[in-house]
Amino acid sequence: MKKVSLMLVSAACACACAQQIEFAKERKATVKRYRFVGNHREESMWSACTHAEAAHFYEFDPATETMRHIVDLTKLHGERGEGINTNGKIHVRMGEDNEGNVYFGSLNEDTGPECIDPSSYKGAFWYRYCPKADKVEVLGKISRHFGLLGMVMDPKYMRLYGLAEDGHLYMHDIAAKYTRDLGKVDDWDICRTIFADDEGNVYGSYPVARIWKYDPRKDEVIDLPNIRLECDNSVPPRTMSKPMIDRKVIWRVIEWDPVEKVAYGIIGGNSMLFRYDVHAGPEIANDRRIYFAPTASGSFDYVGTSWDVHDEEAFQAKLAGGFFPPVSYLVRYDLKKKQREALGLMVTEDGCLCFGMGGACTGQKDGRIYFVGAVEEKDEKAVVGKVSRRWPFSMALVAYDPSKEVK
Repeated sequence: MKKVSLMLVSAACACACAQQIEFAKERKATVKRYRFVGNHREESMWSACTHAEAAHFYEFDPATETMRHIVDLTKLHGERGEGINTNGKIHVRMGEDNEGNVYFGSLNEDTGPECIDPSSYKGAFWYRYCPKADKVEVLGKISRHFGLLGMVMDPKYMRLYGLAEDGHLYMHDIAAKYTRDLGKVDDWDICRTIFADDEGNVYGSYPVARIWKYDPRKDEVIDLPNIRLECDNSVPPRTMSKPMIDRKVIWRVIEWDPVEKVAYGIIGGNSMLFRYDVHAGPEIANDRRIYFAPTASGSFDYVGTSWDVHDEEAFQAKLAGGFFPPVSYLVRYDLKKKQREALGLMVTEDGCLCFGMGGACTGQKDGRIYFVGAVEEKDEKAVVGKVSRRWPFSMALVAYDPSKEVK
């Protein structure tokens, strides 16, 4: 047994060394890392904020390059220390109105003490952050049990739309101060991002590779059966234990472009970039460039653990030929030239790898491209978890500066 163990360790070391050599040959997209302030020990991030024992709301000032913690949602609701399920996650992309107010929604996903009666949860809520008052206020309850996975703010009708865990579309009228359940539009696995067009219509994706639409003038949700996303069915499921979670056949992220009046999105399974013209019928097709950061070498889920299949990671490694960190690559698509360019393996200025990146946006003040996610952590005191129990990481905001590219 000792000899076999030694051989396995030697093989693992050899594999790790080979990986480092290969990474050294890669083109690099250098990003700047900004650590979160405080001792909240976040270990994951979805779209805009973090979730762990609580959901935290932060502000980053690009002018001073400083991070500030604004609110802990469990404290805002008086949930901390009460032994109940908490508002421990902000999964949605935030929306901003013309006055600079920021809107978002919450949910509970296994946050709070284990083995606690789920009815102890107070429910999910809509929020607004007012920069002038420097205050987060609760606008109202979304649902008694189900929080949001996706959200969009529609400036035409000044409404918030949220797609919840129960597959229902919820709407909050900001001026009238009420929330409505618009009905069921999806089933598990729920679409993670939705968008609104210039006429106030709201769109989402559902399996298999289809699209639904909410028309506010008709107050009606309809499926668009003749439109299909160009998914690749040869891509395996995201997880071997739950193949029904088939995120390869829905869009993972989508953004409305107010210039062309079309939407640009990315398919979940293979990171395919597509264009959806909502006005021209069933077409899927600052610098007018789109940046996104898909992971390579394997799937990514922070410290997620599968309890359904015995040693699922070992099984996946056998198929892949080894254990590989889910490194992130920065990819850019030029809308004018219609050209796709791989900018390289994402690494920090001190040489740390970037693993799962999310929450991408363009800084309106500085033109840099921002992501939040897991970054390789070499300081043992700062480690918050290990991706797949192998690669230590901490959470960080990272920024890519296109102006510093070598021409």
